[in-house]
Amino acid sequence: MTNKNNEYSIKAISPIDGRYSSQIDQEINNINSEFGLIKKRLYVEIKWFIFLSSLKPINKKFSLNKSEKDYLLKINKNFDIKDALKIKDIEKITNHDVKSVEYFLKDKFDKHKTLKNKKELIHFCATSEDINNISYALMFKESRDILLKKLNDLCRIIKKYEIKYADTSMLSRTHGQKASPTTFGKELKVFTSRLDKQSLFMKKRSVFAKMNGAVGNYNAHHFVLPEVKWNVETKKFLKSIGLEQNQFTTQIENHDWLSESLNDITMISNILLDFSKDMWIYIMLDYIKQKNIKTEVGSSTMPHKVNPINFENAEGNLEITTALSQSISKKLMSSRLQRDLTDSTVLRNLGVIYAHFYISISSLIKGMNKIDINILKINEDLNVSWEVLAEPIMTVMRYHNVDNSYDIIKQATRGKEINQDTIKDIINKSDLKNTIKNKLLKLEPKDYIGLAKKLTTKKN
Repeated sequence: MTNKNNEYSIKAISPIDGRYSSQIDQEINNINSEFGLIKKRLYVEIKWFIFLSSLKPINKKFSLNKSEKDYLLKINKNFDIKDALKIKDIEKITNHDVKSVEYFLKDKFDKHKTLKNKKELIHFCATSEDINNISYALMFKESRDILLKKLNDLCRIIKKYEIKYADTSMLSRTHGQKASPTTFGKELKVFTSRLDKQSLFMKKRSVFAKMNGAVGNYNAHHFVLPEVKWNVETKKFLKSIGLEQNQFTTQIENHDWLSESLNDITMISNILLDFSKDMWIYIMLDYIKQKNIKTEVGSSTMPHKVNPINFENAEGNLEITTALSQSISKKLMSSRLQRDLTDSTVLRNLGVIYAHFYISISSLIKGMNKIDINILKINEDLNVSWEVLAEPIMTVMRYHNVDNSYDIIKQATRGKEINQDTIKDIINKSDLKNTIKNKLLKLEPKDYIGLAKKLTTKKN
């Protein structure tokens, strides 16, 4: 990072552009910044112009040759910061962000010997929201690919631990109390299974857009060119740029798909929050050791500490992600009558959600890369937790029709100090056959893991 960038970063109000700027994929910035939005608007205007020029009877007046098409595509390909600043300068005069893009494009047409005579087709029959909703839809798709790739990177790391510790017995805890043993790998499998499902929902969700004019009725389109099947042609246009058509809209695209997509992010974030908290607790229990980085400081006053900062950082960023996702998802579901402008400022914060989501995943990846499993401590806790065998003893007694099985075990174990001798005594005093007693007497907490290993190694 250059000194100039460092200065900008240290003066930034948002930690996204400040402290955490180096932790974000720069493509997230490029796509969702003001520059990214302007560039995407320009792209949509150019693609719409090219599409219109091929339609009958428009092509009789505005058909394009290969040279003209190449010129138009280069405008977008070569678009840079200087161009974006020119558009911002135009906006100072027009006080309209989309119209400024149109005027910028017209200026480019004026510099071409033949296109200058076709510039009135720019933004033809389009309302600003036609350009905007398509731009945001395309920006979301590109951002989604980056976010899901990062999430997949995290899941891949978790799955390595999952397989490695598929048969590593560990006490489970329900209500914070000791419960039936599980394996460390299986508990990780719970999370990767949930994440795989939700990420697939997010990936497969269709992204919709509209190109139907001022209030969604093709008013201008139909009045000027009634012979064109506009709903069919605009569907073709949207499909050509990778979007589905929403046929029934007001001036704005209804945002339902976007609200659903933000709910996908909320779902995944909440799963990751659950994961972060569990990892934090395993660290607290000393089941997980964090690798000591010699140059790092854990506490300004307690030199011995190695804090779970990556999991805590992830937790904080996930809380922000879910708060913004839920708030914006709810807001986008309504707009007064055929349009109000409140969604405009809200949509500009989508990149903020994506950035915090990305930062949280990055933090979890860092955290996972710095852990070791403390087998000694896990086994130590198992070896002093014989009370967890109350369940299998009671279940066997029930199966063999021993009267009051539950109450017998409850009276012998609930709220009492239980050790191996206690368990042996319960088994020996039971009315079970000796062969069954012998099987129970051989059972240790570490062996009582059911199908945990098999479940862990099973594909979803």
